[in-house]
Amino acid sequence: MSSIEAVTVPKWGMTMTEGTITRWMVGEGDPVNRGEEVLEIETTKVTNVVEAAATGTLRRIVLQEGTTAPVGALAGVIADEAATPEEIDAFIASYADRLGAGDEGDGGVPVPRTIAVDGGAVNVLEAGPESDETVVLLHGFGGDLSTWLFNQSALAENMRVVAIDLPGHGASSPIAGGDVFPKIVSAVEAAVEAVAAGKLHLIAHSFGGAVAAAIAANRPSRVASLTLLAPIGLGRQISRDFLVDFVAAERRRPLLGVLERLFADPSKITSDMVEGTLRFKRLEGVPEALSAIADTIADDHGQLQSIGDQLQALTCPVTILWGERDAIVPVPQRADVPANARLRIIPGVGHMPQMEASSAVNEAILENVQRE
Repeated sequence: MSSIEAVTVPKWGMTMTEGTITRWMVGEGDPVNRGEEVLEIETTKVTNVVEAAATGTLRRIVLQEGTTAPVGALAGVIADEAATPEEIDAFIASYADRLGAGDEGDGGVPVPRTIAVDGGAVNVLEAGPESDETVVLLHGFGGDLSTWLFNQSALAENMRVVAIDLPGHGASSPIAGGDVFPKIVSAVEAAVEAVAAGKLHLIAHSFGGAVAAAIAANRPSRVASLTLLAPIGLGRQISRDFLVDFVAAERRRPLLGVLERLFADPSKITSDMVEGTLRFKRLEGVPEALSAIADTIADDHGQLQSIGDQLQALTCPVTILWGERDAIVPVPQRADVPANARLRIIPGVGHMPQMEASSAVNEAILENVQRE
């Protein structure tokens, strides 16, 4: 019996509707192993790779490099030697029908909504089946909920997942006045309270890690697990220049130079990511909000937040993931990591492991969620 597997344009992010084939990493006729990177696709945010779902031979390339196609479109075919050319042709023909009748690429794109909170509004994007446990995703400084482009849809296959724009980011309103950090924590808590019942699994990146740690400390009975990616607050070292330069960058080229510091491989950044960040930074009140948030993160002497004691007091599973080549918040000393936290270093990636090593990050998140 022959084995035929599809290589498709994946759905990376709840709002993703299409992707562009930028590079085939294997050629027709080449052998591939399950999990091997075979295809590079550009989204509106960054470029990422598709891994083979089966071991076999890349028997057919359906979408050539440079082609833009909808989510779910058949890009190529992996099959074993028993599959005949006629069987592969029939598979390709049948896949065209599946795309038209399937649940991907059919316009069913989730839409974010805003939650009114004290002093403003918080933007959220919900996905996944209803349940009495919710995964909450919090991004870092200067990001937005699309930071989880490669994670939310994968996690939402079996769980309810809510991605949040932190106040002063994305479509959430900025914090007014002083006490910026506690007001951000309060606003996020209010939004979570409105959209997520039951236990919470908090997943947070960089600055969002300090927000998540504060929420877990405030509501330990509700938090079932905590997974932090390169969080601030576990040491003093940080690239203060990144914060200053990000706030100051008002044109494409300098902003590109700043964003490149986030990635071990800067070529993953797309022009759309740069343009989208510029549009956000030009919104009324955003530069002031970012500057105020940056001042809560670090000064000329290093980081200002500290989450070690908060993490140490938690009884839920705590996992910390870090990119080996993080140039923004360096990997902490082991002595700075609480004993109850698992620290996992991901080789070859920078400050954005959720984008640069999404499969490894998703597996680690699920493992931590299931430790409860």
